[in-house]
Amino acid sequence: MTRTIPAPANGPDRERTVALHRLVRHLVADGDARAAQAGRRARRTLSEMETVR
Repeated sequence: MTRTIPAPANGPDRERTVALHRLVRHLVADGDARAAQAGRRARRTLSEMETVR
């Protein structure tokens, strides 16, 4: 995973950041699994998302 904004080192902001990353990973895995069940691959790049509207 590429980070563009450094995560806070300690404290409640760090805990929220970790929780957010955990949630995003879960949503990505769920979306990938749903796409695979439907026989598709989840789009990953902006250009792939723009081609199908």
